Amino acid sequence: MPRANRHGTAAGPWLVLALLLTIPYLALNLGEALTPTGSAITWNARDLGAGLVQGRVAWPVASTFIAVGLFLALVLLAAFLVEGTKNLRTRKGGPGPSPGTLRVLSLRRAARYARKALQVPPKTKDKDLVVSMAATPQGNKPLYMQFEDSCWTYAPARAGKTLTIVAPGILSAPGPVLATSTKVDVLTHTAIPRLEAGQVLAFDLEQITGWPHQVLWNPVRGCQDENEALARGKAWARATSRGNVKNGDWFADQAAAVLGRLLHAAALEGKDLRDVMRWASDFTDAEPVEILRRNGATESFISRLVDLRSSRAGEAVDGIKMTLQGLFEPLASSRVLSQLVPGDRTAFDAQDFLAGRNTLYVIADGDASPLAPLVTMFTDFVFRTAKHLSQQRAGGRLWPVFTMFLDEAPNVAAIRDMPAVLSESGGRGIRVLGFSQSFAQNEARWGTDAAKAIQETANVIILMPGLKREALKDYAAEMGTRHRQRRSHSTGRSGGSTTTSLEEVQVMKAEEIKHLRVGEALVVYRNLPPFVGRMHPLWERKDWKRLEQQAREAELMCGKLFAGGELGAGVHGHGHGGFIGRIGERIGEWIARRDT
Repeated sequence: MPRANRHGTAAGPWLVLALLLTIPYLALNLGEALTPTGSAITWNARDLGAGLVQGRVAWPVASTFIAVGLFLALVLLAAFLVEGTKNLRTRKGGPGPSPGTLRVLSLRRAARYARKALQVPPKTKDKDLVVSMAATPQGNKPLYMQFEDSCWTYAPARAGKTLTIVAPGILSAPGPVLATSTKVDVLTHTAIPRLEAGQVLAFDLEQITGWPHQVLWNPVRGCQDENEALARGKAWARATSRGNVKNGDWFADQAAAVLGRLLHAAALEGKDLRDVMRWASDFTDAEPVEILRRNGATESFISRLVDLRSSRAGEAVDGIKMTLQGLFEPLASSRVLSQLVPGDRTAFDAQDFLAGRNTLYVIADGDASPLAPLVTMFTDFVFRTAKHLSQQRAGGRLWPVFTMFLDEAPNVAAIRDMPAVLSESGGRGIRVLGFSQSFAQNEARWGTDAAKAIQETANVIILMPGLKREALKDYAAEMGTRHRQRRSHSTGRSGGSTTTSLEEVQVMKAEEIKHLRVGEALVVYRNLPPFVGRMHPLWERKDWKRLEQQAREAELMCGKLFAGGELGAGVHGHGHGGFIGRIGERIGEWIARRDT
């Protein structure tokens, strides 16, 4: 039998007595203020007691009503607390982390695990070894995870991921960062603070951001290695959105084989992307085959290119040509082509970028953008470079870790084998965080099997409010059950009776997960039961005001604002000094928090 809490049992009656004595004390003084009697009523408890003993205190008329009201309020409060306590006593777990989960995700426990896995100096602080993505919903106690943990977040549009997960994560990342997006807001909220730590670059072929430090990248450079050339061809061709095109995957694979060989041929003799475009548009051009033969390529490597360009099945050749034409169509823009054919200008060096606390924003205008496949190829290239570099470091890991925020991943970072990216990254010092709007979006991009593999491979799953109820049922079931008191009343000839029983209910239902508050999300960490976690919103940081100002500086650098604080798109504000301007500013902040 559990021992009674003797301190609590003894203190209870005295607490009740104190509250009951407080009621007449308050009623007398408040009543005297409303209906004065002129008697010896005072807030000084000692003088009031003396007046009562001496019979100098009269009971004001209003005091009766006040005393009754206070007594009823006390009864209601007591009933609420008793019911809440019973519910807590019978509850097994809850929306927040269980005690066991709290221990696993504590700073000391997480840091101890990290020290075993990482080769870091003994004096490295615990907080530098782990990362906090969420906190407890009650008490806001940080929960710590490993840098090697891959993460996938499902966040519908307007769920608030930018200001609650992406931007805070970029700002706190200890090493280099690559962040993909379809909008400028990720950059504006984080670029200036990151600029204090290292270079801040943008690979923005569509000039969405206007950021002045643009990446020039030569996709041919490095393709002297035939494996690298084939990998780039696969990443480029397989990232195309094929929709319901018949045999779309097959044509993409064949186009990838052609493209990889053309990139290799171009790299062998100092050609550039313009030559690759020319060869891809004319399958009768023998130059790439001749280059490969002159430079000692294997016959099997060459024959595959010859076969794919001269197949007797005309329909197959036409399909491959059409796929390649779709890939190269965006390069008809001289501005875009200029960024991919740097010439004598300084081109992006991935190894130099990964050597410091630098930041790279990779931007494209969503899945509909014809440049999305190029952007995916670039992202895949940086990832593979990081993998290669990690094997040259102590313990086979990059440290500090390289963090990749793949926002809108199905649209602008549709790396073909995403489950492999998630599984291979952590042990190499590469932290990958993917984001999509729904489970269905992943299925549409990668197929049902790969979409399920993403769910099963990611060490951390975050489900933000607003997802479809059907998609949340399994996670709600994994949260388990709790016991809830149930009271039933019955009446009969002999009077009424009340019975109390315990019923087993789900900790959370799917619809409750769907309607979580802004800033909260369901977190699934490894083999632990799912729990509700509170994200770390940017606006709750101590330096939020400074970050707001830095966001305006970034907008100014991007040409989104004029120096006076007015919108650069021709919409003029009232500045920050006037009353109307301040109101507009506050409304803008509120919209940013709600809609970002």
